Amino acid sequence: MHKNIGLVWIKDDFRLKKNLALIEATKNHNQVVAFYLFKKKKFQNQEAQKWWVGKSLDEFEKKLSTLNINLEIIQTDTYKFFFENLFNKNNFSIYWNRTYEPDYLEFDKYLSKNFKTKNIYFKIFKGNILNEFNEVKKNDGSPFKVFTPFWRSAERLYLQKIPSVEKKISKR
Repeated sequence: MHKNIGLVWIKDDFRLKKNLALIEATKNHNQVVAFYLFKKKKFQNQEAQKWWVGKSLDEFEKKLSTLNINLEIIQTDTYKFFFENLFNKNNFSIYWNRTYEPDYLEFDKYLSKNFKTKNIYFKIFKGNILNEFNEVKKNDGSPFKVFTPFWRSAERLYLQKIPSVEKKISKR
């Protein structure tokens, strides 16, 4: 068990079950803090989405509090600005689930490089998907071009990875 704080970047993944980042943080740290970065510009002309995120965060915060995990909602102009300030801190580890949008994937590379440089422990987990996009390939390593063989292979791979016991978030 690490003595430092375990941070979990929530993004838009409000799951408690099978949330690998939360599970890992609670397994490894006595104190866990989840945080959501709220970018005003993201919701500038999207009132319904802003309402949904607000209500989802309220419910998620209630569920996390039963596990003794604080949820911090941090308003920022850019993710980069927030993390550049975080790089200057120490005594924490950070976890998050991957988001499969090109900008997020590129930002994950940026964060990985900087956390390695600063010698800060971090771990990125598979998002809410069955298989990573690069896991399902033909025997020769090339991508599938026909759906049915792809699906058979993806299903077989997924079934092989199902753990015998579901991992759970540890209560703090």
